[in-house]
Amino acid sequence: DADVPGWDSPWGRGRPGWHVECSAMSSEYLGVSFDIHGGGQDLIFPHHENEIAQSTGAHGPGTFARVWLHNGYLTVEGEKMSKSLGNFITVHDLLESHHGETIRLAMLKTHYRQPLNWTAAGLAQAKDALDRWYEALRKTADIPVEAAPPPNRVTQALEDDLNTPLAISGLHDLASDLNINKDLGRIANVIRSKKGLLAGAPLLGLLQSDPESWFKWKPATAPEGLSDEDIDALIAERADARKNKDFAHADEIRDKLAKQGIQLEDGTGGTTWKRG
Repeated sequence: DADVPGWDSPWGRGRPGWHVECSAMSSEYLGVSFDIHGGGQDLIFPHHENEIAQSTGAHGPGTFARVWLHNGYLTVEGEKMSKSLGNFITVHDLLESHHGETIRLAMLKTHYRQPLNWTAAGLAQAKDALDRWYEALRKTADIPVEAAPPPNRVTQALEDDLNTPLAISGLHDLASDLNINKDLGRIANVIRSKKGLLAGAPLLGLLQSDPESWFKWKPATAPEGLSDEDIDALIAERADARKNKDFAHADEIRDKLAKQGIQLEDGTGGTTWKRG
């Protein structure tokens, strides 16, 4: 058919298949050897095995990709993601209602080679975990630390086939240690744990905000509600009420803020707040 693109060859007219197309593109734009080749597990055979056969056949043994990363399948609430099922979700859509770090942690909690089941519960768990980490940093805001190299347990996990769940487990432990040592007044241990958390989390693109910004973040889809300035003014009014022993009015303000999804936390350094 003249309308179908193709080329004459010693074996007749034909066109390249999708396997050789990828071999040709990789050698043209990445070179005959390159570091990482990725793809889904469903592409191992026949596509990637054909790529290897073609590329090493053309360029010799030891060429082509040095490392292969094959990711597991993605499902949503236990079902395959598809437009026909109405469960098709994009990161762009998720960012309208969830912080980027929450989405990132929810994905990194599953090893890239394992099936990833995207659930609302998993997203909520990721938000709760980040809240705990940021709360640990907020509680120790008065204890400055110097920059430090990432903890070995985090880097070793990532160097072991990008084991993000194990690296996250290490960050959980550091945040827990930070809280425990803060409560016990062990400043040297607080500094060590805080250094590790602040150095390890960025390797996963986490803890990129300061705690106050994190807790005051509001999604684009959230109702207008109270502004930060309105909340601060009500907290100041509540502090005056408590100072004057008008506890009924102080409770009214707390309840008003709670209905707006604002949680108050009273401490020795004053009252802090966060959006629920």
